[in-house]
Amino acid sequence: MLPARVAQVISLYHHAKPRISSGGEVSVASKPISNSTSSSVVDLENAPSPRASSDFVKNPSIQPLSTLRLWLAHIGAALTLFLATTDATIVSTSLPTIASDLGATQTQYTWVGVAYLLTQTACQPLYGRISDLVGRKNLLYTSMMIFATGSLLCGAAKNITWLIIARGVAGVGGGGIVSSVWVITSEIVEVRNRAKWSQALSVTWSCSAIAGPLLGGVFSTGSNTLSWRWAFYLNLPVCFAGYMVLLVSLRHVDLDRSRDASWKMFVRKFDFAGLVLFMGGSSSIVVGFSFATELGWTAPSTLSLIIVGLVVLFCGGIYEVRTKRDALFPVTVFKDSTAIIILVVTFLHNFAFNAGTFYLALFYQAVNGSTPLEAGINLLPYSLGSSLASLPAAWFIGFWQRKSLDMTGQKWVICIGLVISTLGFGLLNLLHERSPSILRIVFPLISGLGLGMLFHAPYQVFTRALEPRELATGTSAFFLVRFTGATIGLAVAGAVFYGRLSHSLPTEFQTLGSQSSINWKSLSSIQPIELRWEVLHAVSASIQTIWMVCAPCLGLALFITLFLRRLPIDDPLDRTLSQEKLANAQPPLPEPLA
Repeated sequence: MLPARVAQVISLYHHAKPRISSGGEVSVASKPISNSTSSSVVDLENAPSPRASSDFVKNPSIQPLSTLRLWLAHIGAALTLFLATTDATIVSTSLPTIASDLGATQTQYTWVGVAYLLTQTACQPLYGRISDLVGRKNLLYTSMMIFATGSLLCGAAKNITWLIIARGVAGVGGGGIVSSVWVITSEIVEVRNRAKWSQALSVTWSCSAIAGPLLGGVFSTGSNTLSWRWAFYLNLPVCFAGYMVLLVSLRHVDLDRSRDASWKMFVRKFDFAGLVLFMGGSSSIVVGFSFATELGWTAPSTLSLIIVGLVVLFCGGIYEVRTKRDALFPVTVFKDSTAIIILVVTFLHNFAFNAGTFYLALFYQAVNGSTPLEAGINLLPYSLGSSLASLPAAWFIGFWQRKSLDMTGQKWVICIGLVISTLGFGLLNLLHERSPSILRIVFPLISGLGLGMLFHAPYQVFTRALEPRELATGTSAFFLVRFTGATIGLAVAGAVFYGRLSHSLPTEFQTLGSQSSINWKSLSSIQPIELRWEVLHAVSASIQTIWMVCAPCLGLALFITLFLRRLPIDDPLDRTLSQEKLANAQPPLPEPLA
């Protein structure tokens, strides 16, 4: 006799067979289930089969791909995602060299990194809607072309203003790549296999943290054959290779525009006012922090921009709740506490990660006197730790899902990652100009391990909280918050660093007038030696101030994560088996007395 659980699964297949009507809709032909079925078994009369539960039935035009084509699609997606995410950090180790070559001021130094992230963030809300109009693949291919054009312009930059504008162009394409890649790979993979396949993209995102600083260092060595310009030129052949792989693997996959979408509907329904409010507020805050690097925190322009930005964001939140247009954020975001918590955690995670990437690189070059390449190598414990941590985290999530059929595993991964990263950034405060080499390796490694566990688990939880129709818009909203956190994190870190440094440098040292006036690599050779240690201590203490900001932010993220509710796996079969498992674990209720 078959076990009750196996019999129930067989019954689910027999009593819920999907059929596609002439109109393309999926219906379920059900047969009533005997009343003798155990009370622990849920009503299966209207339950779809496991196949019907996948995205391929929600969108019948999307057919399951073979394993080979799935591998090819994910290889192409990983290549393009690698380019877009690496470009955000590739300038971290090459910025001192770029600033020296192009004569960048303090504010311009920060904007080389901020410009890419800001335009990447600004366009995120548009991508979800436009992909419904022009098709997922068309948006991805167009974004790749824009990214390649921006990279070409970056490599050809003749002055710092040119480079900042070109970085903004590349950011527009990079944002489209990131959003499209995650949506497409989510749609071509069945729900129950999505976590397994998405690990490739999670590892890619983590590996970009390793490759970015290393490549920036390699191309900033000052040799005659290689220069920082090749850090951008290299994007062109890799982008073309990714395009060819995607073109072949997705050739017969129907990911075209939505039948209900039109440009007229887009203009009438898209939340342009919400986009202006959100990006206006965010940009005002970023510019305000940039002004703080030169004018100080108490300058009227600095305070005005930051306060106005916060007020505009608050007004934008009220508008989003009440607007009758298609809001930037799915309705679920405002109704589901899980979605809100995950977005806050994502913001704070990327705030700390980006600040750590850029200013650990500066610590190694300015305080330790490392070359750009040596700084990239010294960053390996931080970046490699974040990459390696994503692998066991992904394995644990898959193991827990098979065991419990819910998303508690993701919550544990997020909590553990935040505990480790908070500890790591707290320990970074102990680094100074005289710290031994072992501490300069171990403390960043701890920080990286914690941050690496947070690259994908929050996204999994966030998508489970959304309705299926909200996947594209929700993905854009998720990355909108992620990139906003990275952008504001870099701006805040720059303001905190230069604000402290301008008051900490000894009077004997040259007054901090512009970023290009300080040769970071030569600080360790300043004479006399007493002045050298004073300057190195001032720079080290200024960078410590950044860690003092990041650690409490991660601690706050840990606190609110404790309130995440339990979510079942978004699959009817798994949900049925989970409910049966819970019911069978409880003693049967006594029969009512006659």
